[in-house]
Parts: sequence; structure tokens; C-alpha cells
Amino acid sequence: MCTEIVFATGEDEAELQALFTGYGMGLAGDIEEHVLVKSDNKVLAGAMLAQLDTNFFHLLVFAVNEAGRNTGIGSQLLQEMINNPEKYCQNSFDSNDSLYKVTTVAKGDAVRFYEKNGFVACDFSELAEPYDEQCLECPDKEDCKPVAMIIECHKYIV
Repeated sequence: MCTEIVFATGEDEAELQALFTGYGMGLAGDIEEHVLVKSDNKVLAGAMLAQLDTNFFHLLVFAVNEAGRNTGIGSQLLQEMINNPEKYCQNSFDSNDSLYKVTTVAKGDAVRFYEKNGFVACDFSELAEPYDEQCLECPDKEDCKPVAMIIECHKYIV
């Protein structure tokens, strides 16, 4: 299967929205800010990463469609995004800092996926605003079982 990682376009909006809706999520911003794994023009996975500070990123949404599950597509996308975060943020700004963090909130069983990819559970207070409080008042919190997750990374500056 030949896949590519690309930024989404308007043509991808309905398919990506349907993918996220299946996980109880929606688009996290403009369609062009989302990153996709595509194969034969079909969306297999989608995500959006936001840069919050020179060395701090937050993964807002992440989903893999049924055909892409258990194929490594999700891990491929996640690893590419956390290893090259500035590349996958539309409005990124460079940093000469070699240490950076990526955070996210995992729902239920997704915790294992993030752990497999190097994330560890952390306290919600380690997330940037407003993500540190996003689950406090949520009526679905008991069913969702949200877990704040973090990974610290080093990039090699040449």
C-alpha cells in the first residue's frame, strides 16, 4: 500500500469530518491545518498538531479509519508528527531549542496506542491552557476516561 502524508485540502473535509465524528471528535481548526495519511486518494488517518510555544506542541485530534487500524498507519503518522513537529504545524515558528514536548489527551483505549508510541500519562496541569481544563466540565468524562499524555523529544540541530 503506497501512502503519503499531506496537509488536507477542502476536498478532504467531508471524509475527514466523518472519520473524526466516528471517534466523537470534530475538525480542530481550518481543514488546511490537518495532516492526513492518504492512499489512492482515500483518507486513512488524520490529525492536527498545534505549536503553543517554541518548544511545546499539542496534538488536538488524531484518528485512524477502520481500514488503517492495526496496520501501523497510525504509528507512522504519529511518529512523523512528533519527530518533525514544525513541519506539521501550518503556523509554526522555529526554535533552536533541542528539547521539546508534545502533549495530548487520550480517550479510553487510545492510552495504549500513545504509550506504545512513547507517551506517558501525566497530570492535566502539565498541559497548556486551555487543554489543561478541557475535560473538567465534560458530561462524557466518565465514559471517555480522558488521560493527559506527554512525550519529551530531542531534535538534532545541524
